Amino acid sequence: MIDAIKNLLNEAELVLGWTATGAGGVAVPARFQTATEAEEAVFNSTCVHNLAVHLPRLKEMVVGIVAKPCDQRSVVELIAEHEVDADRVKVIEVDCQSMVDVKAVWRRFGFGATIEDNGPMLRINDEEVERNGLLLNKCHSCEDRNPALYDEIAAMSEKRGGAAGAGYHHLREQFDAMNIAERRAFWEEQYTRCIRCYACREACPMCYCRDVCIMQTREPHWIGGEVNAREAEMMQLIRVNHLAGRCTGCGECERACPMGIPLMLLMEEQNQIVEEMFGYRAGTDPEKKPPLLTFDIKADTWNKKNE
Repeated sequence: MIDAIKNLLNEAELVLGWTATGAGGVAVPARFQTATEAEEAVFNSTCVHNLAVHLPRLKEMVVGIVAKPCDQRSVVELIAEHEVDADRVKVIEVDCQSMVDVKAVWRRFGFGATIEDNGPMLRINDEEVERNGLLLNKCHSCEDRNPALYDEIAAMSEKRGGAAGAGYHHLREQFDAMNIAERRAFWEEQYTRCIRCYACREACPMCYCRDVCIMQTREPHWIGGEVNAREAEMMQLIRVNHLAGRCTGCGECERACPMGIPLMLLMEEQNQIVEEMFGYRAGTDPEKKPPLLTFDIKADTWNKKNE
C-alpha cells in the first residue's frame, strides 16, 4: 500500500487514502502529498469511506485514490459522466473482501472501542468476535469484487469474505414480501426519523451538483424547510430518482445516515429495475453513458416484452 502510494506520487499531486488516527485506531480519510506522509497510510476493514466523493472537488488536479471495488465503480461512473477526467485520476486497487460496520461495533462495545482485524475474527477491546455479524450491509450483498479500473494494485492477501448477515437478509425478505400499501407504510415510518441533515447526499460520490441541488434551491421550490415525514419523503424520492442508472451501490448514503434509515433498500430496488430494463450497471464501463441520458422511448423494447 505504502509503496503504491509513493509510486503514484511521481505523477499525482496527492493521493487519497486512509491513516489510523481515529478513535480506537479506526482508519480516517487522509491526503498524502509526500513520501514521508505516505508512511502513515493504512488499509484495513475499517477503511469504509468511499473516497471518490472528493474527486469532483479536485478535478483540476492529478489525483491518486485508494479504492475498493465498489469505490472504483464510482470513479468509473464519474468518468462516464465527464465529471472527472480519466487522465487526471490514478487508482490504487485494493481487494477489501468485506468492511466492518464501525458504528455497529461502537453501539455494542462502546464508543472508541479498539478494533483489530484478524481475518475471520475481530479483536474488540481484547475480546474475540466473529466478523460476519459486524459487516456493513452492502458487504453482505456484494456480488462483484473484480476491479473496474486501476493503475496500481495493493491487494490484501488473506480472504475475508463472509456469509450474509441474518439481520440484513431478514429485513430484505420482509420488504420483498410486502404489498404496495405495506411498503408505503414502511417508508412513512422510516421517514419520520429523518432529520434532514443531508448526510446521505454529502457522502454520495454521485451527488456532485451541490450548487444547484434541488434540496436547497427555491426556484423551483420543491421542498420545504420543515422537518417531518412528508418533506423527508419528497427529499429522498427526488434524490433517489436523480440517481437512477447512476448509483454504484457503494452504500455510503446508508452508512452516513445517523438515524439508521435503510436507504439501500430503495437504491437496490431501483438499481435492479434499471439493470432489468436497460441491461446497465453503473460504474462498469467508462465509455458507456447512463441509460437515462441515452434512452429513446421509440426504441423501448422492455415494455413491449412485458406487455
